[in-house]
Amino acid sequence: MNSFVLVGGSGFLGTEVAAALLAAGAAGTSVDRVAPPEATASAGLGWVAADLLVDDLPALPPGVVVVLLGASDPRPRRPWTLPLHNAISTARLLPALAGRRVILASTVEVYGSAPGPLTEETEPVLPWSAAEIDAWCAEARDLARAACPPWRAAPLARRMAAADPTGRWTYALAKLAQERLVATVVPAGRLTVLRLANAFGAGQDRVATRLVRRARAGQPLPVTAGTLRSFLPPAELGRIIVGGIGPGVFNVGGPPVPLQALATEIRTLCGSASPVHERPRRLPDSSGLVVTRRLAAAGYRIGSLRPHLARLIEQIGDDREPLFRPPLPVVVPPRPDRPELIVARQQQCLVSGEVKHGNRWTRELTERLGKELDLDDDRRVLLTASGTAALRIMVAATVGPARPGEVAVLPSYTFPATAEILVQLGYRLRFADVDPATWTLSPEAVAGALRPGDVRLVLAVDTFGNPCDYPGLRAVCRRAGVPLLADSAAALGSLHQGRPVAQQADAHAYSMSFAKVLSAGGAGGAVVLPAEAAERVLADPAGWTRSELMNELHAIVALDQLAVLGDLVRWRGEVAAVYADLPLPTQRVRAGDRHSYVHWVARFADRDAVARRLGELGVQTKPYFAAVHRGPLGAGEALPVTDALHAEALALPLSSELTVEQAERVVAAVRRSLASG
Repeated sequence: MNSFVLVGGSGFLGTEVAAALLAAGAAGTSVDRVAPPEATASAGLGWVAADLLVDDLPALPPGVVVVLLGASDPRPRRPWTLPLHNAISTARLLPALAGRRVILASTVEVYGSAPGPLTEETEPVLPWSAAEIDAWCAEARDLARAACPPWRAAPLARRMAAADPTGRWTYALAKLAQERLVATVVPAGRLTVLRLANAFGAGQDRVATRLVRRARAGQPLPVTAGTLRSFLPPAELGRIIVGGIGPGVFNVGGPPVPLQALATEIRTLCGSASPVHERPRRLPDSSGLVVTRRLAAAGYRIGSLRPHLARLIEQIGDDREPLFRPPLPVVVPPRPDRPELIVARQQQCLVSGEVKHGNRWTRELTERLGKELDLDDDRRVLLTASGTAALRIMVAATVGPARPGEVAVLPSYTFPATAEILVQLGYRLRFADVDPATWTLSPEAVAGALRPGDVRLVLAVDTFGNPCDYPGLRAVCRRAGVPLLADSAAALGSLHQGRPVAQQADAHAYSMSFAKVLSAGGAGGAVVLPAEAAERVLADPAGWTRSELMNELHAIVALDQLAVLGDLVRWRGEVAAVYADLPLPTQRVRAGDRHSYVHWVARFADRDAVARRLGELGVQTKPYFAAVHRGPLGAGEALPVTDALHAEALALPLSSELTVEQAERVVAAVRRSLASG
């Protein structure tokens, strides 16, 4: 048979296997929700577009079915997505596998913490027994009779993840479940299970690739002490599949290698002086002694690792290949943590008709957000329909619309809404420069802007989630007798001197848009006001809040995010810590403060050229911010720091959904782009 159907054929392994098949003259079709790379498509690889979790099951073309389905990152942000994408998606595929010859790409991880040597007969040691996995699989097959979007499948997937509190073996459980699901419809005589060792290549983020990138950058090479791993060049997997292999279970990998020896070899091949740092093993782990005698008996051996590592280093050094496909967006909205609860609660609201502000979920969000912000009794939270509405209500509730000739002082380095709501309320704008280190409003610049004596309010901005110099700003405003308000749109999750950013100014406005740490389903906001100001604006006959308060549907999503706000901020901080290795000027965070990192922005002298090169490498960027004073609302002010940021600031991808490994790839792309400038 020289025709193959690659289910999941557009991913890292699928692309490598497809290239090997096409080079050998075989026909192939990828079944994937993502289009295959242009190179394999041009070489003749077909494509059936399908998301197996939610789409109707497509008719598979003739040929051997190679199942490469599933999430390849064993440590995602949300472990329950591993059984969702590996096992439940496979359960949806089962009817199409009946009567077909099938090759399943599994993993040696399925042996769990079983002691080596690991043969195909080794009994896995995992948090669940085989009987428990089979019981779970039976439920997965029942569930998979209909579409399995995350809000329907998450409870079952989460139950598997909950069996492994360490997170170490959830991937293994999901892959073993995948094996056992396929075995229920494909007879042993027509099924080959390839338990793959650590596949490595420029298109993924596992240990060998990460070590190569770090060695090329001269960074330390961290490895776990006393750990052996077997490795698999993906081209070898393609060779095995195209060459034909009989039914059965096969371990596939090269001779086990100590990770310290791997790091040393990579350092040598890269000509790097990077030190190798051994760190202690935190959790029980397999010895990594994978036995491949059965594969050898079938006529296949995985040769020396060294030439494949040399090829990997060459690939990583090739500036022409994108590091992300499809491109990595600069903003990835936070995913729901418990999508099933969100859908159930929203449907309940729609059926009951209780969707307006003031019902159960907006009341609960108001209470919980107030506790999260550690508010005193004299402060009150109002939930709003957007961050812009929060700003408008904040100014209206505290100082009111402008009287003729009154001025508001604000930074120009901000999102346009900060200035727009002040113009809407009748204020003249006077822009003040930002601090060159923190990029937040400079108290010294504000002091200069206050001297004419016509200023009604100062509106500071916690730029990208970096808290302002509140003590300095308060002192300046207090001397002038001017209220200090804060556009804290990005500061949910930020800390000023160990406390939430919520009471440092006279009032604070927040956004819960799609880009923020805490999103209310793409839109929403909140404002913290003195209690009497909140009551005053709610009672105002001008109706400032009549259509500006958050509804129940958005509050339900925000509650889901608020429950894991600490995780969302921590994950963003991990990505920012990786980016901090870049030799670029970026925001300084004051001692005692915590940045929420809604965006990570750095200054590039040749910004447009860097952005273009990053785009070619699959990394999207965005200039943040375009200075407001240089647009129609400005008056030609001289703001040297803001002008420099306007010309040089560029945001890299940042989200709670990004992993550290993805961030390392972004760093590699930035280093390539800078080196080629």
